[in-house]
Amino acid sequence: MNSPVTTPADARVTELAPPDHTYLHMDTDSRPMHWSMILQLDTDGTLLGLDEVRARVRDRGRLFEIFRLGVKNGRWRKPEVVLADENWDAGEHVSELGFTDREHLQRRVSKLLETPLPRPRPFWDITLFTPSAGAEGVGQWVLLRVHHSISDGIAGAAFAALLADGEPEDLAEFERFATSPRFHISGIDPEKLGEAKSAFNDQHAAGGGKKRAWPSLTKSGRREHALFSTSTRALRKAAKANDSSVHEFVLGAIGRALSIDPPAAPQAEVLRVTLPVTLDPEFRHTGNAVSVALLNLPGNETNLSQQIGRARSELTTIAERRPELYLAAADDLPRAPLWGLQRAIVNASMSHMHPDIHIGINPGFSRVRSVLGKSIVSLTPLSPLAGYSFSVTVLILGNTTTFGIVTDAQALPGYAQKFVETFDKVLTEALPSA
Repeated sequence: MNSPVTTPADARVTELAPPDHTYLHMDTDSRPMHWSMILQLDTDGTLLGLDEVRARVRDRGRLFEIFRLGVKNGRWRKPEVVLADENWDAGEHVSELGFTDREHLQRRVSKLLETPLPRPRPFWDITLFTPSAGAEGVGQWVLLRVHHSISDGIAGAAFAALLADGEPEDLAEFERFATSPRFHISGIDPEKLGEAKSAFNDQHAAGGGKKRAWPSLTKSGRREHALFSTSTRALRKAAKANDSSVHEFVLGAIGRALSIDPPAAPQAEVLRVTLPVTLDPEFRHTGNAVSVALLNLPGNETNLSQQIGRARSELTTIAERRPELYLAAADDLPRAPLWGLQRAIVNASMSHMHPDIHIGINPGFSRVRSVLGKSIVSLTPLSPLAGYSFSVTVLILGNTTTFGIVTDAQALPGYAQKFVETFDKVLTEALPSA
């Protein structure tokens, strides 16, 4: 059961802010704007049952109001925030699917990446993937999906409380991502805003205008994904061996991998990249506090040092000129009077930007490493495709760093797994000799 929010307990959490609206504007049936997190569990020979996962989620579902938050309308009609009422059963958001092997699991996860979350019920769900009898060596997996209008990836740590093991004091680490005010930005200095706009325009022009060689996002709605993980220590060693920061190295290594094995001919000379940049350096927000900056990587440069040098230069431009402020959804910027017109403007802006790929590099916060007594082997983020056909989202969490790759299956068939294989070789070659 759901009911419109009239006098919520904390409107700072339940009333969507302009940055949250952005993902409602971009959402379509073929381009759903939910992000996902996939967990591989160490079942140690025993599998979790659907009932026990539902019981855990049912118990935790009323910890925070954000778990009860849904949206009615929000595409061409103005959204209405909806809170689940006292009869709501959080356990109904948990379902189970079987799979026979890793490829079957891949297909089932990809299908959920391309399937919109239902409205107006709370805007998240959890799927437990259980191997069929005889399917050995593939483990048990959990997929969490959350609509981007409810939370960005950083604040999305709150949703870990639905599953994570721990006493109340352990779960307290998630509170700041669930009970802090939704992020608002206003009062951007006009000179800084002017410089941000100029920086964005310079970056856009350097990327080569709207004519692109990289395959564009299609309206097919079909998705493919791939997962990659490495030790954070290995990543830092590779960065140090190449005289770079981890961020510079990751960008450069991705650029090299895409240059070594491009998806199409003729090869793109420049890759226009959207890079998420947080507007909340303290990481104390609910909702969305992320804008994006444009940067350009060479699309045909196989020399890692050249790629890293370009990444360093681009990151310096972002740090000094802050192009992300130009795209920030500030409270005090003028807006079209009609919701449908706002949506048209947002999508026209994305069409003008015309990014090729997306690279997100995120810090992880959770110290909890198990679900219902099962250790988490890996935890990998998967982003929606918001105007681009290829996305890499990186999560640096303790000793492990994971990479979630999502592609438009029509624009880049088979490319997600191919990229992982090439990137693995790039990372291996970048490590110092023993």
